[in-house]
Amino acid sequence: MKGYAMLKIGEVGWIEKERPKCGPRDAIVRPTALAPCTSDVHTVWEGAIGDRHNMILGHEAVGIIDEVGNEVQDFKVGDKV
Repeated sequence: MKGYAMLKIGEVGWIEKERPKCGPRDAIVRPTALAPCTSDVHTVWEGAIGDRHNMILGHEAVGIIDEVGNEVQDFKVGDKV
């Protein structure tokens, strides 16, 4: 899977990441729209406590559930979240 990441302070780009494993109480969401927040912008340009290379950006997202764990009851594949 691809992720948009801070490659180093002041530089962002696409990277390949391993698809996360879906645990019994997890859901895997395929993002359909995503926006960086002010913290992301600050981290890219100024750095942050604990900043690291290849840090995936954006936590203001919406998407469609691709996979759910066997204990998940409130969501199903195809739900928009």
